[in-house]
Amino acid sequence: MKNFSNKKYLHTSAQLVRSGEEYFNTLAKLIEESRHEILFHTYILENDETGKKILHHLTQAVNRGVQVSVLLDAFGSGNLDKNFFRELSLSGIRVRRFEPFFNGNKFHIGRRLHHKVFVADEECALVSGINISNRYHGIGEKEWLDFAVMVRGNICHQLASICRSIEDKNFFRRNRKVNLLPAKNYKNLMEVLARVRQTDWVRGKNQIRTSYRKGIRSSEHTVFIIASYFIPGVSLRRALYAASKRGVQIKILLAEKSDVPFAKGATEYLYDWMLRSNIRVFEYQPSVVHAKVMAIDNEWMTIGSYNLNNLSEYSSIELNIDIASESFTRQFTAEVEKIISTDCIEITLNEFSRHGLFRRMSSWFSYQFMRLNFSILFFLQSKSKQNQIE
Repeated sequence: MKNFSNKKYLHTSAQLVRSGEEYFNTLAKLIEESRHEILFHTYILENDETGKKILHHLTQAVNRGVQVSVLLDAFGSGNLDKNFFRELSLSGIRVRRFEPFFNGNKFHIGRRLHHKVFVADEECALVSGINISNRYHGIGEKEWLDFAVMVRGNICHQLASICRSIEDKNFFRRNRKVNLLPAKNYKNLMEVLARVRQTDWVRGKNQIRTSYRKGIRSSEHTVFIIASYFIPGVSLRRALYAASKRGVQIKILLAEKSDVPFAKGATEYLYDWMLRSNIRVFEYQPSVVHAKVMAIDNEWMTIGSYNLNNLSEYSSIELNIDIASESFTRQFTAEVEKIISTDCIEITLNEFSRHGLFRRMSSWFSYQFMRLNFSILFFLQSKSKQNQIE
């Protein structure tokens, strides 16, 4: 395995968790085991069966004396009314919204809290792309395909510090000094090297983009990507093309159906380029793909909330965990291979070339529409960044 010892990786215990019952049972168990403090950030929290179940567990934690802090994105969770927040506050849960559209005399648009992070007692954490909703749980429909990583150890101090900084809007605060403890062996968890990676363009953080590009550029044998809303920029496409030319086998698992039709069409516009670049494309059939994971050479992977498009790169606060571990990464790629063999169809160049003129024009229009939206959001974010500097 490549040498990762001098790149801010920490010895960490980790477990791969899949969306559906596995994730929500894990989350409920960690809430039940908490003793002092819970920090919970998410983009979407629905007031449905899944949301009510998780909030019930959080309320029980408060009743045990646990301090519970919940931060929701004002846009992603915008369907929640004032009564919902009032009842949550009365239950003892400290709940806030990240950047409401109207805050004092300011109007906020564009910048969103997109990461999904749960930290309990600075000892255990879940990092994922999974929102709190029936769609990810599998109630009423097949759960959306997504993954999380549960981590235990010193890395949880960093995650807690990041959550507090965002809640306090004190983004430049240094991580408080903590005593690094020896890594423990936990049952059913693997010992890995892991590090936290953040993206917040307004604050000058582009670590996740760097991880993706360096991972692809250093690849020697294989690249596995599972992506939702896959509209990568020019530099990432160049890195993928160069890797393919070097003989790296690249597989990308994408959505056959999407909750954002324009995003699906824009991704489909790139199929011709990917297939002609010898990149194998697979479409997941049972439900929507919402995962954001990449694995390199069965040695290294990154997992979290970051989508491969300009919305994540320039407009959202994102968080991933990079993991350097052959055994852990092989476990993930084996899971992906199983999904590909049982639940996916491969898109070939011959099949794609049979798409009619209307479908091709629709894909082109979707791609241009998404590019225009990204340009508008980039302009708004540039203004936001300028205001932060001033």
